[in-house]
Amino acid sequence: MAMEMDYTNQVVLITGGSAGIGFACAALFLELGAAVSICGTNAEKLHDALRALEGTGGSVYGEVCDVADGEALRAFAAHTRERLGEIDVWISNAGVCHRYDILDTPEAVFDHSFDVNVKAVYLGAQIAYEAMKDRGGVILIASSFAALMPSVGSGIYAATKAAVSSMVKTLAAELAPCGIRVNGYIPGVIETDMGRQTAAVDTDAMRGAIAMQRFGESREIAYAAAFLASAYAGYITGATLEISGGKLGVQNPKKAWADQAQRGSTN
Repeated sequence: MAMEMDYTNQVVLITGGSAGIGFACAALFLELGAAVSICGTNAEKLHDALRALEGTGGSVYGEVCDVADGEALRAFAAHTRERLGEIDVWISNAGVCHRYDILDTPEAVFDHSFDVNVKAVYLGAQIAYEAMKDRGGVILIASSFAALMPSVGSGIYAATKAAVSSMVKTLAAELAPCGIRVNGYIPGVIETDMGRQTAAVDTDAMRGAIAMQRFGESREIAYAAAFLASAYAGYITGATLEISGGKLGVQNPKKAWADQAQRGSTN
């Protein structure tokens, strides 16, 4: 039986939805028929994002929220349910990347990194469970390529994302009896503010390490998220999908492009 990726009558909540990957996810799920709720910490960015999303004609809600504050996150979820209905898909996308060597990381920065990147995921899972335990649903969690290959200069960030990837597996088992699937997604170098900061260290080297020889777009991560949340992925849980264009899959992927150019065609 053929299926369509249709989210009509479903509610998708996205943390960190006012920019970058989170905004792209919000826009795509709206196009696919969902009602969408987003939060962010910057009121101006959130206002602009909501205005852009509302222009698509879909049902949208949003509010400023510190995702590391359990009371605030619970209130955001409650307001979402009041405005849009029961939550079907919870996407923990919010994250921060502070750039320090581990030895130079101030304690306050360490705490903030774990609060936003790890504690907020734990809180979100608890809140999503309460909302979905009687009807099933999907939780998606943003990890990072740093969980697979950490970088000097952002070691604490990498540690938080390694923790997230581990939590995905355990949460998937804990929530499976309730019909809740839990998966993660690992963006490579994506054309977002965070991605551009990462690439700025050595743009050519970063691009050269990717099999597809280009950086990704936020929309491409959104497509993967829509798949993971859909019935097409009904037997996928506890997985963390790498969406990186083949980043660091092999050494010297540029040679494949040079070789193919000699053969006479590249795309």
